[in-house]
Amino acid sequence: MSDTRSFPDVTFVNADTGAIAEDMIQRYQEITGRTLYPADPARVLLNYIAAIISQERVIFNDSAKQNVPRYSRGAYLDSLCEIFRGVSRLEAVPAECTLKFTISEVQSIALIIPAGTRATPDGTLMFATKSDAVIPAGELSVTAAAVCEMPGTIGNGYLKGQIKSCVDIFPYFKSVENTNESGGGSDPESDEALYQRMRESVEGYSTAGPSGAYIYHAKSASALVEDVTATSPDAGKVDIRVLCKNGEMPDDALLGIISAALNDEKIRPLTDEVTVSAPTAKSFNINLTYYVGNDSGMSLTAAASAVAAAVDEYIKWQTAKIGRDINPSYLTQLVMETGVKRVVITEPEYAAVSDIEAAQLVTKVINAGGYENE
Repeated sequence: MSDTRSFPDVTFVNADTGAIAEDMIQRYQEITGRTLYPADPARVLLNYIAAIISQERVIFNDSAKQNVPRYSRGAYLDSLCEIFRGVSRLEAVPAECTLKFTISEVQSIALIIPAGTRATPDGTLMFATKSDAVIPAGELSVTAAAVCEMPGTIGNGYLKGQIKSCVDIFPYFKSVENTNESGGGSDPESDEALYQRMRESVEGYSTAGPSGAYIYHAKSASALVEDVTATSPDAGKVDIRVLCKNGEMPDDALLGIISAALNDEKIRPLTDEVTVSAPTAKSFNINLTYYVGNDSGMSLTAAASAVAAAVDEYIKWQTAKIGRDINPSYLTQLVMETGVKRVVITEPEYAAVSDIEAAQLVTKVINAGGYENE
């Protein structure tokens, strides 16, 4: 949901210590008829009291702002969810994977591997099977869906074959391994993401026909989701593209979760054919040289650190949204704001990015050109 309105900053009470003290001193002088000079003990006391009042007003302002969604945080923001239809903070979700269990020899009867059988990649993190798995008579192996016992992103990213130690050994056990990369785990939704979904929730009053509704429901499926676009390449077809936090592409597990959510009969219009996928990568490189003014007072070490931080900020911005054009002008702006004299950017060049693409960094080269006359 886009909104071009500019919201004013809200202050409920004046917390300026100087203004409070000035008002107190003026009133004291009016009541007593005394003039309070800077060293007067009464004036010193009033200044002290003004400082205490100021701190209390700062606390009051902060407390009052918790009633305004854009300022609210934590449990206060959760409480405001009640005025938005069907919105609540997304809890942490555990990662999942598929485990393949193999036995040492063929059995004449079926062998049951009970639900909750655990495997681990490191002896600490556990993945447990979600239901009973059965190795039929005459077979040596079976696959079973497993879920990480610790919710959050900690269980994501274990490659095929890395979860290979069985904790709950059963008769004739030989080996276990994950057949796919673990994924789909997410940490609790951040305040910023929850606030954005609260604003977008008005789109959810409809089924997911409007693009905004598809975006809202996709973001509601997982706290891993950072950005979503919804386009219709043909009549009745909906193309959903999903980008994760930090500009990362979604894995198959996350895409499956979002696809299941959007294809729910209460969400998807009957005539829509919905596909959910990662955006197409629009590759770009960074290659720049910067120069420091010899009279600027900036050391080459300080310049290197500042420029590196500016480039990292640009990468984070450039890769955070689907359809964001590759814009070297913003990179120039960020680098120049560090205080260097000039910067020469060889790459990237400006490139338009469509609604189904996302910029992805390939290489980064930062060259220090040294000092240069002002």
